[in-house]
Amino acid sequence: MPYYPPIRRMPDTMRNRTLNGLSRLRRQLDQELPSRTVTDTLMLGTWNLRNFDDNRFVHGFRTQEDNYYIAEIISRFDVVALQEICEDLTPLDRVMRVLGRNYSYIVSDVTEGPGGNRERMAFIYDTDKVSFRGVAGELVLPDRMQIIDGDGDDAKRRQFSRTPFMCAFQSGWFKFVFTTVHIYFGSDSGPKYKRRVKEIRKVAQFLSKRADRDINRKDLGSHLLVGDFNIKFPGSDGDEALKEEGFTVFRNRKGSNKSQTRFYDQISFKSKQDRVQLANADSHGVFQFFDSIYREDDFADYRSEVIKSVRAKITRLKSEKAAAERRKARARTDKTRNKAEEDIQTAVANIAKWTQALGDDAELKTYYLDDWRTFRASDHLPLWVELKIDFSTEYLEGLAEA
Repeated sequence: MPYYPPIRRMPDTMRNRTLNGLSRLRRQLDQELPSRTVTDTLMLGTWNLRNFDDNRFVHGFRTQEDNYYIAEIISRFDVVALQEICEDLTPLDRVMRVLGRNYSYIVSDVTEGPGGNRERMAFIYDTDKVSFRGVAGELVLPDRMQIIDGDGDDAKRRQFSRTPFMCAFQSGWFKFVFTTVHIYFGSDSGPKYKRRVKEIRKVAQFLSKRADRDINRKDLGSHLLVGDFNIKFPGSDGDEALKEEGFTVFRNRKGSNKSQTRFYDQISFKSKQDRVQLANADSHGVFQFFDSIYREDDFADYRSEVIKSVRAKITRLKSEKAAAERRKARARTDKTRNKAEEDIQTAVANIAKWTQALGDDAELKTYYLDDWRTFRASDHLPLWVELKIDFSTEYLEGLAEA
């Protein structure tokens, strides 16, 4: 259970909002997610926690209020994989303090290079329920399996844009290797979409071979592959790549983006027979937290903070415009000068757009709904499954038959 006493020290407006939001959120969680058990089942999840949390897009850093909502959701899991954790771990540590001493995390290093966005991936788990088995690693493709972009002489071999992260855990009788990914997005068509599908297929191929080798080992067990695959919809190329490599997917009934129209996030597994079992047929789903927090009806409560974000954007844009003007003044070639001028005009247009928004509540509300609130919580919704972890009866029956 999260640690609530610091809420008393919040400013009055934030404290009241937080208490009301937590009350709604807790009721929704109680209604839609199974209660955690001590020994019978495992609540496992995955959540892309959008750009957590370096404010590179100037929508504002997460606040103490946001951290309570995030921690409340995470507290309903025994173990959860997180994507888009930023380089600075201070924001994650703030959430961990709310979660309490029984929760711990294991986090990957940042992925270097332009495609990696200096992101980390993490597993948060309840140490009273889940034990880390000492095995952790980042997935690096051998030469023969590297992703090939292009054809002929133009073909290039490469690794994943963001390095998948895997750890071995155990809960009760259930041993599992837990792998999380954040697949390259690119575009919804053309070469960049093909690159996305290739990444999904390669991670599935690699882990399928590992799973075939590991599932009969007593020290490792089943493989669970989760994360943000950027799958467009069931039956699309990326989705088929998982199934064709032998992974069973817990099929989402609804999408996992904020409007629930896209099926980006997935929970899948490969296991020896009967070692990954749902607690019951309905023990998986997507949690739509915007039904309880940062609702459309809450815009008036956050209007002043939305305005602060817009003003910060205008300040950043003015700095970018000034920097472009300096580059233009120093330019020695037409190419450099023209690029600086393009940057100046882009900044001017965006300054005008956001300045206009400051005087238009309809535009402010659209920004609040489409972008601002997704940088307080996320633009992805958490996925969950409830799995059986008590196989004592099957074990005893096996001994009787031996």
